[in-house]
Amino acid sequence: MSGQRVPPIRKRSYYQISGAPPQLVREYFRRLGTVSLLLDLGCGLGGVSRAAPGDVQVIGVDHDRGALEIAGRFGAVVAWDAGAGRRLPFPRNRFDAVIARDVLEHLDHPWDAVREMRAVLRPGGAALVSVPMARPRVVWNDYTHRRGFTRSAACLLFLDAGFAVERVDRMGPLPLAARLDLIRAVPWLLRLPVLDQVWATSWEVLVRKP
Repeated sequence: MSGQRVPPIRKRSYYQISGAPPQLVREYFRRLGTVSLLLDLGCGLGGVSRAAPGDVQVIGVDHDRGALEIAGRFGAVVAWDAGAGRRLPFPRNRFDAVIARDVLEHLDHPWDAVREMRAVLRPGGAALVSVPMARPRVVWNDYTHRRGFTRSAACLLFLDAGFAVERVDRMGPLPLAARLDLIRAVPWLLRLPVLDQVWATSWEVLVRKP
């Protein structure tokens, strides 16, 4: 490295480079069904709160104070670190649904967060969770990732926590899907081998608390 100038590292908080488009959030609510109170675990900039139906109350939690400052403009927020091993600061059996988008792959012990999700869900409540596929280009393109998931591993994580797994879908940033209103079709399009290998990046798991 002698004689070479190393460019400075520009710190970019995770919440600044990720987010759910409104069309995807609307699809989440379609899959979840009737929801009055929803927990957005790892809420980032509050994209779920912004796109949620008007009759749904969303409470966002995140460990990043900068993200919460912005997300708080769109709904209620609470600071909570999913990796600290603490209980979620809510009564048990409270929420109708949980969304956890791109959270579990950052944790050393994701099963602890999954158990907390189950604890705060009411019986019959659902959780919609996305995790990265166990593909090197997906997992290690983000230095904050701890792991990726095979389809089987994603299912077992929730089954071992006492959830019933209802569906597992391929998802990914398929070009023009949001603009052409094709978000609902993405899981089926990504079953095609040529699209799967290039564009499928995550598993979206819909589970329910018995």
